[in-house]
Amino acid sequence: MTIPRTRYYRYTIFIVILGLVTYLALGYGARSFEAYCPFGGAESLWGLFTAGEFTCALGPLNLSLMLSLLVLVLISKKTFCGWACPIGFLSELGGRLGGLLWKKRPRVPSKTNVWLKLLRYIVLVVALLFTYKTSELVLRGYDPFYLVFSGFGHGSAGIISIAVLVVLVVGALVVPMMFCRYLCPMGAVFDPLSRLGVIKISRNETTCTNCGNCGKACVQDIPVQQLRIVRHRDCTNCLECLDACPEKDTLQLRAGL
Repeated sequence: MTIPRTRYYRYTIFIVILGLVTYLALGYGARSFEAYCPFGGAESLWGLFTAGEFTCALGPLNLSLMLSLLVLVLISKKTFCGWACPIGFLSELGGRLGGLLWKKRPRVPSKTNVWLKLLRYIVLVVALLFTYKTSELVLRGYDPFYLVFSGFGHGSAGIISIAVLVVLVVGALVVPMMFCRYLCPMGAVFDPLSRLGVIKISRNETTCTNCGNCGKACVQDIPVQQLRIVRHRDCTNCLECLDACPEKDTLQLRAGL
């Protein structure tokens, strides 16, 4: 099986970032790996507004990363998710492994898929509400980023955390990008701005043969073959659809409103 060229570039970046986060998680470096979690920026806002200080282990770097990524979303949609997020990378690998294990992978019905995506907004509200109320990072015990890189460290919820991670791993084998699609609170933060992203994929309807390869290649299950411009909130500009398209220049990454 030939691996698309762009995936080589993406996975190289992913592996470098995964290595750096692992390096920090092992105790090397000046900062904890948690300092590089952009969602910590959202969790820190209430403490900054009400008490003028960061909540728990959060710091200026969390807030700076979140603000920088929000600007990036306005420029090129959820590129961070498709090119840099370590949990997004592990989720994608799980989805591809699941594709090898299933002869015919179960598919979430379109309407159910839409409704399930509302869960990430619930996760966002619950996480922020309890963090703001308790001044503690209550999401730690259920956050795959923290659980994986801390090795179920301080703040994990014992057997509950193990069960959560097992469900997420198994879920990734069944539904590609399950955590990213349905449960990621950072994705929910990005959603409103993602539709406005300047750099996005466009489809030439004249040269398109409607083969459907682009939609099949999309890890977020976006029907690219039905869209003239991919403004979908879940698009990460991973370019898998471009590599899958057999017609030259039918799908292109372009800047425009």
